Amino acid sequence: MVNTLRRELTLRQAKVLKAVEDFILGHGYAPTIRQLGSALGIPSPSAVLKHLQSLERKGYITREGGDIRVAGLPALLEGQVRVPMAGLVPAGGPRESFDVSGEAMDVPGWMVGRRRGNVFCIRVDGKSMIDAYIDDGDHVLLERTNLANSGEMVVALLEDGSVTLKRLRRTNGQIFLVPENPAFQPIEAPSARILGRVIGVMRKY
Repeated sequence: MVNTLRRELTLRQAKVLKAVEDFILGHGYAPTIRQLGSALGIPSPSAVLKHLQSLERKGYITREGGDIRVAGLPALLEGQVRVPMAGLVPAGGPRESFDVSGEAMDVPGWMVGRRRGNVFCIRVDGKSMIDAYIDDGDHVLLERTNLANSGEMVVALLEDGSVTLKRLRRTNGQIFLVPENPAFQPIEAPSARILGRVIGVMRKY
């Protein structure tokens, strides 16, 4: 049974707790032990686990099914955040449609975290990303950025002015926008400009 009476933390434990909180606020979900170790510069998973067990004994976190929950943090993540809608974006062939609709959508605050004011939402038109669990009609949340790593899903502006939602791939100095559906072909896009990076998907069943 976890001791709910909080005891004083060591400097290392306080650093681990802050890293967990920062990760949850930034990503909307708890880190794995390896992700936490990477953030802290601790290569040993067993060492990270020992710090988490200490935090749990002192009542600062709970762990259920591998998920880490910080005591008191869920209340900070509750509620809705209004995110601007940016119109339809094709997940099929590129299309000249990226209008700012003037509308907004309410999304859970935990999905946005500390990115508030830097997130927008699109509605997907097409099935080229279906194997990445992004379907026609889904609402996708994106962080505004012009930088993305190879492998991340992005909305990109092509040289002809059209936009598309695809996975960014850099291979041997070449840039491709790759669909997640074998029925579609990758787009070679050396001059593509990144408009946003996917951070979440919302769907109504």
